[in-house]
Amino acid sequence: MSYLLSVKEILEFAVYIEERGYEFYIGAIKKFREASITKLFQYLADEEFKHEKVFKKLLKQSGEIKGGKRDPEYQAYMREFCKTHSLGDAEAVNAKLAKVSGLEEILDMAMDFEKDSVIFFSQLKEMYAKGNSAAVDKIIHEEMGHLRKLFQIKREMVKK
Repeated sequence: MSYLLSVKEILEFAVYIEERGYEFYIGAIKKFREASITKLFQYLADEEFKHEKVFKKLLKQSGEIKGGKRDPEYQAYMREFCKTHSLGDAEAVNAKLAKVSGLEEILDMAMDFEKDSVIFFSQLKEMYAKGNSAAVDKIIHEEMGHLRKLFQIKREMVKK
């Protein structure tokens, strides 16, 4: 079986996605000036930054993870696919933030972002032999933690 992407490439995508998430949450801070809301989005931005650091550390270690033959056309496709992620690129982040009118809406967008990340990395994991999936599993675990935290925050805010 040939591998379409290396684990290193998946980790590069993870870093890219976390950077977009960080930009999203920093943009949300600028949009919502209330102290409690600013604190929430700063927490989420900090979480994205922490996850980016985790993925960069895994990226440094990825030289130890063996890959296989890769299809250059598929690699190009996956790079473009990554840009269609719910936050895609800086322009997409800014466009989405410009349309936001309330806290619940932005929390829903954040949950969509985290769900897209879990789905994206779960699908990519399927391309690899079991021995190469540990780094991808780490990514999925981190993204699921973000999603759980967002659900918790939304539940708490709805109660108020």
